[in-house]
Amino acid sequence: MKPLDSTPRRGHGDTTLRCVAVPVVASDIGPVLAQLFALWSDERFAPVVDARTHRPHLMIVANAANEDQLALAEALFRDHPKLANAFSGFSALSADLAGDFDRYERKPGAREGAYGARAGPNFQFFKTMEFSQERGGFTLQIEVDCLPVSAGWVEATQDVIDDHTSAWVIGSVYAGIGELKKKTQSHLNGNALYRTGDPLFQAFLREVWQPRLMKQIGLDYTVPYDCWWALECARASARKPNDAWHLFQAYDPFFHSDPFVVNLLVTTAEVDDYLDVFDRHATLGQAPVFFHGQAMNSVRASLLEHPSDGMPQAISRLSGAEVSGSVSGTKIPVTVASGPGWLESLARRYAEDPTLAASLLRAAAAEMNVNPKNFGAGPLGALDRAVKQLGPDDAVVQYFRKTEARVVSLGSAEGSSSH
Repeated sequence: MKPLDSTPRRGHGDTTLRCVAVPVVASDIGPVLAQLFALWSDERFAPVVDARTHRPHLMIVANAANEDQLALAEALFRDHPKLANAFSGFSALSADLAGDFDRYERKPGAREGAYGARAGPNFQFFKTMEFSQERGGFTLQIEVDCLPVSAGWVEATQDVIDDHTSAWVIGSVYAGIGELKKKTQSHLNGNALYRTGDPLFQAFLREVWQPRLMKQIGLDYTVPYDCWWALECARASARKPNDAWHLFQAYDPFFHSDPFVVNLLVTTAEVDDYLDVFDRHATLGQAPVFFHGQAMNSVRASLLEHPSDGMPQAISRLSGAEVSGSVSGTKIPVTVASGPGWLESLARRYAEDPTLAASLLRAAAAEMNVNPKNFGAGPLGALDRAVKQLGPDDAVVQYFRKTEARVVSLGSAEGSSSH
């Protein structure tokens, strides 16, 4: 018998977050984009808190924008100079979609156009992946209703990549209950990470993803690009091997699920569900980085209107619910792991690996922003050691101290108002 080839596995290549891509419709280039840039310019939600962090390129991709609209996007970026310190550069591009390529039908049962009811978002996605290729590494695609939980979200996103260095797609499943069809309930939402700098992934997009999506649209007119893989997996049959089964065998290892984006379909009154889901994943050691859903448009406006609020305070204003760090009473069933919390686990890892000092402080700041009432029980000794290790002039330490001071002041204000 001929010996098997011992050629080693292909290396992981560039695993750096090189690009942040924001897909928009042309009408978003105005107040909506200005709001997003204003939020990112606020220290509560700054993309980067550590000057040593690699700064990704920021790219806006419109479905169909003219030169004046693209120039306005560039002007909005210049109007927020703090973003120049967070990103290595900025570009505003148009996918130049028109006619049936730019269709987005919301009316159930409508069947007009040659490429499906969601042709516009589908083709815009493939254009965004193409535009991002030259940046290398990974691209984070986030829509305007996908908001960071706290500052330092570029570093936190890089931490997610570091947990999935072999992936082509790193995405999050739906975090709620109901709403979704069984065949697509496990799909990874399009607000996700994509390995756009990898030629193999780009070939997969061109030769497999897009043509197979078009084939599925012939069977189901409403299929969006991010549900395609879930449908392939649902069709795959090992008992009676079919083309979907062979695709599943070859490519499923490159699709990784991670709860770094909380995707929910909730009303403004139910927006407190985001905090419940955050608790569920944080308790299991996977704290989310972004909240995504239409309700986040209202949250974004509230955060800008109330500059002293963190994410939980903004959510509390909209839902009318008391901000709490507990998952008890949540409308979404949860399973909470027993034993030490996620920060305590990270603190133990820091005790063995001092290079995790900045990661520990960023994680602690995120926990303070989302669960301020619970933070007093955190690993305070480890945090003090991390602060001393990095020193008072370190950007992460300064951000941690500012967050700590704001949470303390909010607690004092609540205490005085209760008397």
